Amino acid sequence: MFISQFTASNLRALDLISLTPHQNINIILGKNNDGKTSLLEGMYFSSSLKSFKSVVSSSIIQSGKKSTQLLLNVSKKTDIISIFVEKKIKGANLVKINDTRSSAKQLQLSFPVLALNFGVENIITGTSESRRSLLDWGSFHVEHSYLDLYKNFNKALKQRNSALKRKDLDNLDYWDKLYIQYGEEIHSKRLEYFKLLNDHFIKYKTKILEFMPDAYDDIKDSKLMYDQGWDKNLSLYDSLINLREKDLVLKHTSAGPHRCDIHFTSNGNILKDVSSMSTQVINGLLLVLSQVRAFHVKHHDKPIILIDDLFFGIDDKNLLLVINLLVDSEAQCFVTAPDLYKTKLEESIVNNRDIRVYEFKGKNLKVVNSG
Repeated sequence: MFISQFTASNLRALDLISLTPHQNINIILGKNNDGKTSLLEGMYFSSSLKSFKSVVSSSIIQSGKKSTQLLLNVSKKTDIISIFVEKKIKGANLVKINDTRSSAKQLQLSFPVLALNFGVENIITGTSESRRSLLDWGSFHVEHSYLDLYKNFNKALKQRNSALKRKDLDNLDYWDKLYIQYGEEIHSKRLEYFKLLNDHFIKYKTKILEFMPDAYDDIKDSKLMYDQGWDKNLSLYDSLINLREKDLVLKHTSAGPHRCDIHFTSNGNILKDVSSMSTQVINGLLLVLSQVRAFHVKHHDKPIILIDDLFFGIDDKNLLLVINLLVDSEAQCFVTAPDLYKTKLEESIVNNRDIRVYEFKGKNLKVVNSG
């Protein structure tokens, strides 16, 4: 699967932008506030109806405008689908797939996208919510009914927290039962997906050594660890019973699947405490690429990858490794970077026809190399 054409109007500071991207790697260079991240944000919104920068989705609309319009042509195996999304300041989103009004769920299924920001906070040093969202994204694309389960679980969690705040013990008992029911199902689905993800993560270590036999130990020896979100020696029911008095004091649910996390370790140490920014980025990228492979096993296709500031903190030794990993994924990738990386990238990708580099000149996007 790949985007063959992308057009956006009134997207943050971009009045109008149109792009015919490469089927594999697209690197977008530019200065701060040129529109690099906005371009990726528009693509992500075209899949999820959400912004990866702000919880207020209407923030993607250019100041002073009433709406932003996004139009994509997406090639999927033998089909080409047309996607139109309009986000308005007021009113419901308009979504059309092949000129037919469609739901958010249909949009996500038709156009799966993975988006990550590797800036100051990367996937390893960032919040547990960002890593949990990767598990939920993968679980949904393995089994689409996961979305309804996820919504039911979050409703039960919200109502349980409300009962805790009011010290409403009768309602608390009721919502405990539903929280446990949906929570155990969520945990089971996530754990099943994590095992699949971890298998691909381990296989990537062999790939790393092919590209770079002298890779840093924090890359070669890194491992993933699944944290279910409550005491692993207790059932979810027993955990809730044991923590009820604490939760009543705190007025929220202190443990459970909503606290689930993925930890990165190396030689028994938590990776974010002992590793460099460069090795954190490599390991985060391996997790994302493992998701791509897991998706491919299920669907015989690959999602679109959007990565903002991927090269942030990458040393010269690992720059070529990152590029080789992206090309090897055979997925369509969009990666942003400051223009100061231009010379280094040109040296690393000479004559590589799998990569196209763009550069923002003001608000205009120009091709640097044709790929």
